[in-house]
Amino acid sequence: MSIAGIFLLVSLISSLSILLLTPFAEKFGLVDIPNDHRKFHHGRIPLIGGVSIYIGVVMGISLFITPNSSSLTYLVCSSLLVVLGVADDARDLSPRLRLLIQSVVAALMCAGSGMYIHSLGNIFGLGNVDLGIAGYFVTVLAVIGAINAFNMIDGIDGLLGVSSLVTFASMGILFFLHNDMDNMNLALILSVALIPYLMANFGVRFKKIFMGDTGSMLIGFTVVWLLIQGTQSTADREASFSASTALWLIAFPLMDMVRVIVDRLRRGQSPFSADRSHLHHILQDSCDDNKRAALLKICTLSAFFAVAGIAMQVSGVREVIIFSVFLAGFALYTFRIRRLNKQLSQ
Repeated sequence: MSIAGIFLLVSLISSLSILLLTPFAEKFGLVDIPNDHRKFHHGRIPLIGGVSIYIGVVMGISLFITPNSSSLTYLVCSSLLVVLGVADDARDLSPRLRLLIQSVVAALMCAGSGMYIHSLGNIFGLGNVDLGIAGYFVTVLAVIGAINAFNMIDGIDGLLGVSSLVTFASMGILFFLHNDMDNMNLALILSVALIPYLMANFGVRFKKIFMGDTGSMLIGFTVVWLLIQGTQSTADREASFSASTALWLIAFPLMDMVRVIVDRLRRGQSPFSADRSHLHHILQDSCDDNKRAALLKICTLSAFFAVAGIAMQVSGVREVIIFSVFLAGFALYTFRIRRLNKQLSQ
């Protein structure tokens, strides 16, 4: 089927899922209740965005992606994370249990698909960095990191959806340029499945809904799945883009997560403690609590990072230079955020 066909069918399935699931959200405890600490929205908002995206993705994979051990492994792993996410949205599971199950899913991904991060390419300019058996450990950390990076940015309407849409669209472009149609289709399916959610999240033509941990786990896992598929070569195919380029495609969630965790550890806090140190909180404070202004600034930044990564990859820039520029961008990002924080505290 054509790209237009995929777009129409997956978006229709995700839209119907939102309409059908919304009335049952309250019954199963899948609602977000406002409080005086971090949740300032009005009313009890259904947490069914992630489930609606998952339904659209499953149907899209079933219809448009060639069945094999890789696609089956993805479906099994993503399904386990959706079950975990629904349980967490309904019962608020402990961080340790979530990390344990995420680690198990990462190990299952490696065993089922045979894919893991075995090479970082010539990222340091000293030759190809082969990780060997340590690559399995790095892969587990990457899965956990991606899941929690996208979970952490889910703080204002549209931010997680638009940021992940930028990432999936960017990977789709690179897969297309490398003629990797199956992975391009998966990136496209996720992108399309996100659109009805974003409309509902903004309250356009649907009752307002939130993503929930179900959605952030599904998105984070799919991002790292596609990044591994794109950066790791096999006997059957070459990598579609470098590991250095991959960093640019997830630059904003990655930079924000690392900065926040480091700052919390420096203050002697748990990396999982709740606070208002994320970029969307800081920009809200600097924009007189204007969430749309904060969203626009972050999404523009996210798109800039992705375009820069794609441009360097397509232009044939050396991996070590792409990585070095990323580190310089990360340092500048951290400096600017700390300076803005200091100005707000004065």
